[in-house]
Amino acid sequence: MPTEVLFTPFESRDGETSLNRRLAGIIRTTEFFRGLSEGSKVAIKVHPGERNNSAYLRPSIVSSLAGLITDTGASPFVTETTTLYCRERFTPEELLATAAFNGYSRESIGCPFTVADSVPDVIRKVEGEYLKEVGVAGEIAGADALLVLTHVTCHGWMAGLAASVKQLGMGCVGRKTKADVHLATNMAIDAELCTACGTCAEVCKSEAVAVNDDHAVLTEQCVRCGVCIGFCPESAIGYSHDYDRFSKATAEAAAGVMSLFDNGNALFVNCILDVTEHCNCEDFSSLPAFPDIGVVISSDPIAADMASGNLLNSSVPVRGSCADKEKVIKADDKILALTGIEWWRQLDHGEAMGLGTTDYQMTRF
Repeated sequence: MPTEVLFTPFESRDGETSLNRRLAGIIRTTEFFRGLSEGSKVAIKVHPGERNNSAYLRPSIVSSLAGLITDTGASPFVTETTTLYCRERFTPEELLATAAFNGYSRESIGCPFTVADSVPDVIRKVEGEYLKEVGVAGEIAGADALLVLTHVTCHGWMAGLAASVKQLGMGCVGRKTKADVHLATNMAIDAELCTACGTCAEVCKSEAVAVNDDHAVLTEQCVRCGVCIGFCPESAIGYSHDYDRFSKATAEAAAGVMSLFDNGNALFVNCILDVTEHCNCEDFSSLPAFPDIGVVISSDPIAADMASGNLLNSSVPVRGSCADKEKVIKADDKILALTGIEWWRQLDHGEAMGLGTTDYQMTRF
């Protein structure tokens, strides 16, 4: 039986039909909203954007939904986990500072912003092909309900599409599980190209690079985040990806998270706005590849992501963007043509893990 997916377009006629208000009105009709009770803790999972990224989700949308939850008597908190990669969300202190820099403060969102992995992970068993246990970030695991509010993007590094499943499988887990998922990437330093300049060691916050007299080497501390690649002046750091493994491991991690929220107490809101080729983890701006389409809402993360992917693939790329080229414009699967990654793999494997279904029926608001 198809899962219900709700959709509302980006455009508004006036202030009364603004996207914020429409979105709040639609969520009021869901079982998730009706299931909220006074005093319950509601985690609103977001990606607040990397510092100097400008395409992340607008805090005003988060504020509207936090206010909606507060009106029920429940206690919302907005949350995110620290990153493996070495930019400005690596530590809890950096994450809080970057979130505030991007407008995610109590004053703007109307509730606390919490680092989800600032308390110990809660371990959940899964029967995955690559993962057997998942460390769910402690603050998220301790919530009574979970609202995953996603800024949908493409993901040219590994996933193809970054939406609800990736928010669950990467954004809601602790550092060990993140590292387990990233075993899909292999990295190495070419000793013949390396000049032992030490640049990679300087930028690596994991302290995973040892520099000897002749060249640098990656140690067991390396989490395969790839940040050092862009800093190497000799292009001496090589890498390769097992896309299938990454997609499956992400879905398995997502299933571990959802094992804590399997009674209708999770909702997925995919905002298909400012859709760039790369995810919000990049520390630069780029022209959106696809137009602002709207918002998809579902209690099923697989259905939400499949509907989001289909909407992107049926759109026309933004003129002058990286997607404005013949092979993408004419492709039936524009995400695949743009990223070269079979983005649906994570959804197929998630469906096999019992995370949801790719079969959906869309209702337009």
